[in-house]
Amino acid sequence: MKKLLIIVYIIMLTATVYGQSDSVRVWNKWCARKDTPVLFMESNNLIEVYAAGVKGSDITIKSLDKKLKVSGPEVKGDTMTILAMPYITGRPMKVAISDKKTGKLIKTVAFYGDKAAVPAAHIGVAKSNEVLRKELMEYITIGTYFPNSLYSYPYKVTQYRFKTHYDKKDVNMVVDGFFLSKEVLEVIRDVPVGTVLQFTDIKATCPSCSPRSLADVNLTVK
Repeated sequence: MKKLLIIVYIIMLTATVYGQSDSVRVWNKWCARKDTPVLFMESNNLIEVYAAGVKGSDITIKSLDKKLKVSGPEVKGDTMTILAMPYITGRPMKVAISDKKTGKLIKTVAFYGDKAAVPAAHIGVAKSNEVLRKELMEYITIGTYFPNSLYSYPYKVTQYRFKTHYDKKDVNMVVDGFFLSKEVLEVIRDVPVGTVLQFTDIKATCPSCSPRSLADVNLTVK
């Protein structure tokens, strides 16, 4: 990640800028940092172009690299969006933004191709495998994230299995949705310190993609 940010910083410094380029902002909607020009391999990317005081329909965007494929633009107000798919990592891939009427180049932006991590699940904002009961009772949801990656495509948990064992009792329940259900919270409230809580068979989905399974999450109650 550190190496990626250094390369991106160099790219940003060397980007070619002309005329009104300062009023034009270009970013990947699915990158967690809007000031970081990164496109993710084999993943959904949506480049958004905003030009202050200029209609989105008055500008064009073109890939200057054969290793970067882009779709036809969609325009809404002063924002243009295009789907983008990079086919290379390790070097910049440039796009050019131009005035549609005059053909004058407004700005070029160099995107860096990177691999997106496999999505993972997390319980609330738990940062370790040992969590205080009080904190667990406050989390209430299972979310998703991309470990060690700036990718931020919106996956949502649709189902999971909650398992644990305490007081000679086995708990095994399937829960629909991403909330820690009332039944799950009641178990968390009652289990003794040191009990391991297992969240397994986690299913998640996202816009324009097939459902997928996420790795199990095991938490120990402190």
